[in-house]
Amino acid sequence: MNVEGALPQEKADRLKAALSRLKGSGIEASAAISRDGTLLAADVAPGEERKIFAPMYAAMLGAAEEASSELRAGIPRRVVMEVGEKRLVAVGAGPKALVVALIGPKAAYREALADVDRAAAEVKAIMAK
Repeated sequence: MNVEGALPQEKADRLKAALSRLKGSGIEASAAISRDGTLLAADVAPGEERKIFAPMYAAMLGAAEEASSELRAGIPRRVVMEVGEKRLVAVGAGPKALVVALIGPKAAYREALADVDRAAAEVKAIMAK
């Protein structure tokens, strides 16, 4: 689903497919978001405020990258926010996008992170074309 209409449908479909593969990892929801906060594709429950969360997650990752740059600590691989028994993970997907995933409490955390990293690499490749 091309949520914002910001991409050609073929590219949006490829992003959606990359996100949908995360479902088997115990990941409850995911999204591909542009660095400026535009929602590119999402695999989330109906009724979620997609247009609201996309800019917030882009800002969250951007702030973490800026803070680590100021500390001369390098670029963070991911930002993790714990929410109850769930974890919200934001991972950079190249200079144009990021992937956000909500990891459920029953997921194997390390395996889920590896899957999110793979999805981010796939999103990066899709956005580079």
